[in-house]
Amino acid sequence: MQRLACLFKVSTLVIVRRLFDLGVFDRETLSATYHTELEHLMVLSPRGNGGGDFYNSLSARTGKRFERALVASTPEGQTQFADAFRMLGIKKSATFYEAAWRLGLHG
Repeated sequence: MQRLACLFKVSTLVIVRRLFDLGVFDRETLSATYHTELEHLMVLSPRGNGGGDFYNSLSARTGKRFERALVASTPEGQTQFADAFRMLGIKKSATFYEAAWRLGLHG
């Protein structure tokens, strides 16, 4: 199954389901194989809190140089907070100030 998953660039769970659809597995085999494979995948890639780091993604999405310039210019009055929030894709001032702190721009 792993070789098929790599070949078709899908998860092994997709391969299990496709084998069932093709009549290779009956419903009992599908259920057993699916649950076994699901447990195997969960061991391989345990999930932490279920997501990435917003602030790392922010820098990757906007560019660290742009983010730094925008976060620095906003408290100085050169950029309005509403414009900075829109350009950075954030909604809360707490998020803005956390980004500033992580960039080393805290006052």
